[in-house]
Amino acid sequence: MKSALHSYGWTTLLSAAIALLLWSLGETGPFLRTLLVSCSIGYGINTAFVLLPPLAEGRMSPYLAPIPITAVGLAVGLAVGGWFAAQNPWYFFSEDWGTLIVGGFFGIVGFLIFGTRARLVELRAQLAEAEADRQAQQREMLETQLRLLQAQIEPHFLFNTLSNIAGMIHAQPDEAERTLVDVTTLLRSSLRRTRQAVTTLGEELDIIRAYLDIQQLRMKERLRYEIDVEESLRSTPLPPMLVQPIVENAVRHGIDPLEEGGCVHIHAHARNGGLLIDITDDGKGIHSNQAGTGTGLRNIRERLMRLYNGYATFRLSDHEPSGVRVELFIPDGENDPVADSSRPDNVPVQV
Repeated sequence: MKSALHSYGWTTLLSAAIALLLWSLGETGPFLRTLLVSCSIGYGINTAFVLLPPLAEGRMSPYLAPIPITAVGLAVGLAVGGWFAAQNPWYFFSEDWGTLIVGGFFGIVGFLIFGTRARLVELRAQLAEAEADRQAQQREMLETQLRLLQAQIEPHFLFNTLSNIAGMIHAQPDEAERTLVDVTTLLRSSLRRTRQAVTTLGEELDIIRAYLDIQQLRMKERLRYEIDVEESLRSTPLPPMLVQPIVENAVRHGIDPLEEGGCVHIHAHARNGGLLIDITDDGKGIHSNQAGTGTGLRNIRERLMRLYNGYATFRLSDHEPSGVRVELFIPDGENDPVADSSRPDNVPVQV
């Protein structure tokens, strides 16, 4: 609707300019009469391009369709103009051949202008459709990658854990039972999250706690962890598999390689209209082990960018005196980038 009104506005200006030109050359009568006839022709052609293209679609080439559309619009415009000029719709077809010739000339001009505009509109629609298809494919690919990531539990991690449980059943039955519960939590969450687009911070932390407890079974006192999150934040919506890969990365590539081990600290608090999650470890650090700062963390950064259109942030830095610090800022909106209509104040830029 807005586009049609815009086209009529430009048609009025063009028709007025043509009327002024013809009147100044002394080729027509009074200016008002000339303006009415010029606008009638212009509006006729413009209206034809608004109403007739759907009828021509599929019946002729889009490059040839503007010709009959222009002819119909010109004929209607001359008929209306004839009624304004002499109260006779056939006046310009039977008595005023000069206006008919001039109208035909400017009909060609209208054909070039409106035909080009119609093609531009069509091309814009095609480009918009292609862009929508591309974005849909990207979303589908992202969702597929996420489903695979959510369902993934490393086989050797699972088998080693089950083997340890088997070895503890008689000597340490309570610890074996607790570890089996943790494994069940991981397996159940992996199956559930393949069907979920959104989880909560509390659910993610429960899974992380189960993972860290299982790793403590293997690493003993070499692995320590702290989870510092207010109870009121546990219901905060969160895209799944954002925090867990960071924690796994810290354990596998930062702490496990060290003989003395280390500690993982997870802290979350509300900040600037969103949730700030801070994950630190005192392991080997970024520069001493680049293997742990590659594909997995890059995937998290790309997911945040696509899910929140750049409003979420991901920062990776050194943690003094040793280790890695990762900061995640998740804006409010229940994992819906459309819901986050304005960037909160003082939010760091995407890195």
